[in-house]
Amino acid sequence: MSGRRIAYAYFDPKWDRMVHPIAQLVRAEVEPLDYQIMMKDHLICPQCYEPLIRVPTDPKLTVMADGKEALFRHLPSEAAPYCLLRSGTTIGKKYNNEEDAKKAIEDEDLIVISGFMQDRPENSLREDFDGENNPLETHYESKNGREVELPISRHNGQTFKLPSKITSVQSLCVNFRQNYYREIHIVDETGKVTKHLLCDSLKNTNDINGEVNSPGFYFGEIVSIDKHMNHTTIWLKMKNPRPFSDFRVRVWNKVAEPRRMVKGVAEGRILLFYSPIESVGSGYWTGKLNWGEIALLPAQYKDFLETDYSANKK
Repeated sequence: MSGRRIAYAYFDPKWDRMVHPIAQLVRAEVEPLDYQIMMKDHLICPQCYEPLIRVPTDPKLTVMADGKEALFRHLPSEAAPYCLLRSGTTIGKKYNNEEDAKKAIEDEDLIVISGFMQDRPENSLREDFDGENNPLETHYESKNGREVELPISRHNGQTFKLPSKITSVQSLCVNFRQNYYREIHIVDETGKVTKHLLCDSLKNTNDINGEVNSPGFYFGEIVSIDKHMNHTTIWLKMKNPRPFSDFRVRVWNKVAEPRRMVKGVAEGRILLFYSPIESVGSGYWTGKLNWGEIALLPAQYKDFLETDYSANKK
C-alpha cells in the first residue's frame, strides 16, 4: 500500500512496553488528523505495539510536503519485532514456540478460523451490535473448532498444533477497528492455510476484475434488496463509470431476515462477506451465503472503512 497504511494508533501516556504487559495498554484510538502535541512519544502501533510517530510532527499541519495526508509511521529500529504494518507484505508473524502462539490466540492478536458457521446458533437471540456503546460479546457467534497445524514457527519446516474457531464475519465486524489489524489464518478442510489482514485483504466489490474461485473478504454499499421465495438478492453500489454492469450478493432468507438485511432497513449500509465471486451476464454475484459468511458492518465503522480504503488506494 502506498497510502496511509496505519489508520489509527493507540494513545496511552502511562504504558511502557518494557514494564507493562499488553493487557494493561489503554487502547484509546487516535487518527492522524486527531493528533495533539501532548501525544508525542505515547503513540503505539495497533499491530506490533511498538512506538509510532506522526508525520508531520506539527499537529497544525495536515498534509506532508508531497501533498499526501498526515500519517503514522514506525520509528526506525533494527531491533524492532516484525510488523505487518511496517513491512507492507502479509507474510505473517513467527513465534518461538507453541505456547507463545497459543498466548497470541488468547490475547486475540492472532485469529485462527477453521470454518464459518453455516447455520444460526441456537443462543443467538440478540440483535446485531450497531451502536456507539461498548461492543457486545460475540462468543455466541463462535464455537470451538478442530486443532489445526500452522506453519508459524521461527524454525523453518516446523508447525504448531493450535486451537481454531468456527465463527462468523459478524464476529469480525464487532470490534472492527481492532480486528482490522489482527492476523487471521483460515484453514480449510484440506489443511490449506490462507493468511489475511483485513486492512490488506478486504476488497471493494467495485475493484474486482474477474471471477475469483477462492473465497475472500469483500465489502460494498447496499443500494437495493429483492426478496425471493427462499433467498434474498442484495444489489451493491457501482462506481461511475461502472466497472461492470452490477454486483449481487445472494443470501438465504433464513439468514437475511435475522441479520436485518431487508428492504427499507439495510439500504446505505456496508455489507461484508466471505465468498468466491462468479460471473453472471455482464456482472458478478455470489452463491447463496450462509449465516457466518455475511454481515452488516456496524454503522459507526462506515466512514472509517471507506476513508481508509480510499486513502490506501491512492
